[in-house]
Amino acid sequence: MYRFQNIHGSPNSVNPSWWILLTAYTLLKLWLVADVELGKDEAVYWYWSQHLDASYALLPFAILKLAHAIAPHQEWFLRLPAILLGTLSTVLIYKLCRKQSLDERLSLWAAAAFALSHWTWHTSSYLHPDSFLVPCWLSALYMARQTETTPGLQTYMLMGIAGGCAVLCKYSGAFLVSGLGLWILLSHPAQERWRLLAAFALPAFIVTSPLVYAQLSTAFYLPQKLSTLSRIEGLSNPFSRLFFFIANPLLFVSPFLLYLLYRGLKHAIKEPDLQILLPALCTIGAFLFFALTRGQIKGNWILPGFLSLWPLAFARTTKRWLLVCAVAFGLLQSIVISVGLKYPGLYSALGERSGLDKTYVELVSNKDKGREPSYSWSERLCEYSGWRRFTWDFEEMLQRKNIYSPSPLISTQYSIPFTMAYYGLTPRAYYTIDDPRFRDLTDFSAAVGPSYPATALFAIRTGTAWPESLTDIYPRRTQVAELRREYPGCAAVAYQIFQVDR
Repeated sequence: MYRFQNIHGSPNSVNPSWWILLTAYTLLKLWLVADVELGKDEAVYWYWSQHLDASYALLPFAILKLAHAIAPHQEWFLRLPAILLGTLSTVLIYKLCRKQSLDERLSLWAAAAFALSHWTWHTSSYLHPDSFLVPCWLSALYMARQTETTPGLQTYMLMGIAGGCAVLCKYSGAFLVSGLGLWILLSHPAQERWRLLAAFALPAFIVTSPLVYAQLSTAFYLPQKLSTLSRIEGLSNPFSRLFFFIANPLLFVSPFLLYLLYRGLKHAIKEPDLQILLPALCTIGAFLFFALTRGQIKGNWILPGFLSLWPLAFARTTKRWLLVCAVAFGLLQSIVISVGLKYPGLYSALGERSGLDKTYVELVSNKDKGREPSYSWSERLCEYSGWRRFTWDFEEMLQRKNIYSPSPLISTQYSIPFTMAYYGLTPRAYYTIDDPRFRDLTDFSAAVGPSYPATALFAIRTGTAWPESLTDIYPRRTQVAELRREYPGCAAVAYQIFQVDR
C-alpha cells in the first residue's frame, strides 16, 4: 500500500500561531456575513428547517432549527454553525494529512489551500449543506485511516456513524460512503471483510434510517425532481459536457488548486490506495454520469470526492510558487466574492460593462429560469440584499390599500415566499406553485387543494410568465401594486403583486 515518505515530527504538532490565525479566519468570515441578508437558497434552508422532515439535509436543517430557536431572525447566528464547522473542517483536513504521513509544512499548505478556497469559504460562511457534509466526511476518512493502527470494530463503527451523518447532510454522501464500503470489501482479508463491513454499514444505516424511510415512503420523489438542478441546456455534445465537467470546479477553486487535485487523482489511479481512491471515483464517476446523460454540471458537487485525495495532492514534490499560488489565488477569489456579497455596489459598474455578466443565464436550465429569475452575475450578488425593506414595503402596501394582510402569498419563484417568510411581520401562509421540488413543503395545490381560499395574493418578478395552473384555480386577478427591491449599488428589481379571486 502506498505511503508518503516525508515524515517529520509529531503527527499532531501545530504551532500555536496557527490557532491564532484560525481564530482570525473565523472572525473575519463572521464579520463578512454579519449584516448580509439571507439569499434565496438560504431562505429555503431556513424555511425547511422550521418545517423539519427527513427527506433532505436532516442534520443541517435540525441545527438551523436549533440556531433559530436560540436567536430568532439573527442572520449571523443562523450562519454561525456553518462558520464554526468550516474552521473545524480546516483542522480535520490538517489532521488527515498528518495521519496520511504528510509532513507538517505540507500539511499546513494543504489546510491553508482548503480553508481559503472559494468552495470552503463560501459554503462555510453562508447556509449550505456542504458546510455540514465536509466535517462529517473528513471525520469518516480520519476514522478509516485510524483503522490501520487501531484493531477491533469500534473504529469501523465510528466510521459508519460519521459516514451516515454525511448522508444526512446531502444525498451525495451516499456515493462517498459507498466508496468506503467497497474499500472494505476489496482491501481486507476474506475472513474479515464481511464482519468489518457489517460493523461499518450497520451504524451508517441506523443513522440514515430516517432518510431511507422518507425516501421509500415517497418513492424517491425529491431526488427525481432535482434532476433539472444545474442543467446546462446549451451543452448537448458529450465532449463539451465532459470539458465543462472537468473545468467547472474553477468556479469554486483556483486553477492552481484544481491542478494539484487532478494531479493527486492521477497519482491515486497510477499507484492505487483504495481507501483514498474509491470514495473519489464513486463520487466523481456518479456526477460524471449525470453530466454526460443529463447535462447536470456543478463543480462543488464533485469537490467532496477530492477530500480523500487532498493529502495526496500535496504529497508530491511541488514547487513553492505553486503552493503559494494555490493559496493566494484561492484567498483572492474568496475575498472578492465575499466583499461583493457584503458590498454588492462595488462591482455594479464592472458588471454592467462586462460581457461575462450575462453568461449567468447560460448556467441555468430552462425550467429553473422561471423559478430563479436572476439574469446576471451582478443580480446573483444582489440576491442577498434588499429583502427586508421589500417585505416591509409589501406589508405597508397591504395596510394602505386595506387588503387583508394575513391572506396567503403564492409565487412560482421561490426566492419570494421563502425570504418574505423570514422577514415578514405578519403571520401568513406562504406557498409555491409549479415547482414540484417543494411539493411536500409549500406546494399550493398539494397543501391546500381542493379547499382553496376565496382570495389570495400572488407575487412574481415583472416580465415573467403567469402560471396557467393558477388561472385554473383563480380565474380573476387584479394587480394591486408593483414594488421594487432596492439596495445601494444594485439595480432595482420590480415585482408585481396581484390579488387573485375564485
